[in-house]
Amino acid sequence: MRRRWLPRSFYARAALILIVPIITLQLAVAVMFLQRHYEGVTVQMTSNMSREINLVRSDPRLAPDLGIQLVPAPTETRVRFWDLSGRAMREQMDLLFPDLATVDLLTTRKVVMIGFEDGTGMAFARSNVSAANPHQLLVLMMATALLMTAVSFLFMRGQIRPIRRLARAAEAFGRGDVAEFRPSGATEVRAAGTAFLEMRNRIERHIEQRTLLLSGVSHDLRTPLTRMKLELSMMDAPEAGDLTRDVEAMERIIDTFLDFARDSANDALAEVDLTALLQEVVDMAAPGAGLTVAGPSVRIRVYPDGIRRAVANLVKNAQRYGTVVRVTVDAGDSAVVIAVEDDGPGIPIGQREAAMRPFARLDSARSNTAGNVGLGLSIVRDVARAHGGALRLANSDLGGLSAQIVLPRERGTGRMVGPAGLE
Repeated sequence: MRRRWLPRSFYARAALILIVPIITLQLAVAVMFLQRHYEGVTVQMTSNMSREINLVRSDPRLAPDLGIQLVPAPTETRVRFWDLSGRAMREQMDLLFPDLATVDLLTTRKVVMIGFEDGTGMAFARSNVSAANPHQLLVLMMATALLMTAVSFLFMRGQIRPIRRLARAAEAFGRGDVAEFRPSGATEVRAAGTAFLEMRNRIERHIEQRTLLLSGVSHDLRTPLTRMKLELSMMDAPEAGDLTRDVEAMERIIDTFLDFARDSANDALAEVDLTALLQEVVDMAAPGAGLTVAGPSVRIRVYPDGIRRAVANLVKNAQRYGTVVRVTVDAGDSAVVIAVEDDGPGIPIGQREAAMRPFARLDSARSNTAGNVGLGLSIVRDVARAHGGALRLANSDLGGLSAQIVLPRERGTGRMVGPAGLE
């Protein structure tokens, strides 16, 4: 079971592991010191002082020589609750002098005033019954503990720094950025960093090979398709129309493959007016539809080409499955949400995650005469992830689907290196 009281970060947990033993050790030493110093030493000094008090009681003329003053007896006992040595001294006085009436430690600073039942009062220096400056050892212990804790924190911070660099490099790679990283730190951290670099290289090679494969196959298919279109345009047979539509569907499939495999390394982050950029995309994706992007003007750093591809895909999907399309921008403190909604049939909740996977199609037909290969939502999700965001599918109040691209407002800089790997 997870302990909710534990801190969440490794730095805080390491600090807790460091501080708790130090505090426990300091408390143990302090308790032993207080017990021996405030009780043992005070009891011993009070016992020695009691002999001088007995001498003065038997012969008051000895008082000046023994450093004791004869004064009026205090009327009440006054000892602070937290004065441990004072309490120990009073308890020892009560044991040694059964007729002791009052003990006053507050009227005069650093002076002890006692009174007996016969009215005799005495005053003597507090240093006669307790050690001078008893707090010095505690102060020294506390100062040493703080110094060693600060040194330990600096050392621990240096040990955790390579782990944080590794975490930032992994986070950047998850967004599609390639951050410079060199393994450093302890042996275990270096091993983890080396394993990360090897994993990153393997993933990059996989993405590059996949991109080259899709691009090569799609490019090589264009030549025979072009010849087929030319031959079909010269045919007068009734079947020519159906064959032409099949060829056009194949061209759309190839275009989708190229779009999915397109290398976006040249798409750099740029601060843009997101609403204006979306309006430009909507006008190009749905010419003549009269769609207007609703929402405030928002300036944000994005990959412009990636946003164009993603929103264009969503708008075309919305037009394909619905008759009413709505594009909105909602700006929050931590994120900006681009929503494309329609009044179509939507996507059932149980199938939404599958719909965002590459090559996933929700229709049960085996034929693909429309040229739909199930890469549209996958491309959109890859673009959202490249921005450190996500793609969410929800129900729209129009009755259909609401596809929402969530973009964080604060993120690092970098370049989008291509779509994510196949799932």
